[in-house]
Amino acid sequence: MFKEAFAGMPRKLARNLLLLALLTVTGLVGSGGAHLLGALFIGYLAAAIYLGTLVSRTARSAGLSVGGAKREMLVGLILRLLALALILSVAAHISVQIFAVCALGFFSAYILALGTLIHHNFR
Repeated sequence: MFKEAFAGMPRKLARNLLLLALLTVTGLVGSGGAHLLGALFIGYLAAAIYLGTLVSRTARSAGLSVGGAKREMLVGLILRLLALALILSVAAHISVQIFAVCALGFFSAYILALGTLIHHNFR
């Protein structure tokens, strides 16, 4: 049932993320922020890792007991938040601009992915 819920989802998500990336890159380059494209990519990469971990932990916990599923999801949440804090703290130590663009990349990709998932499952 889990795989059926995500059927066709990767293609829609990839299309939406590509569109978001094109718009964001165009905005950055147009405003003279081409040097921040690496930070944007790191933000997108962090969102991909975060979402990949979320999906894999959810799929793995689907076959567990209630207690096991809660433990699996809690460990996953802690690992995801620690990884995100590490990435964003490194970006913040480099510069405020890099932190802002990295956080923008992460949160925009994450919100877009969740919105695509919600839209896909309500259809």
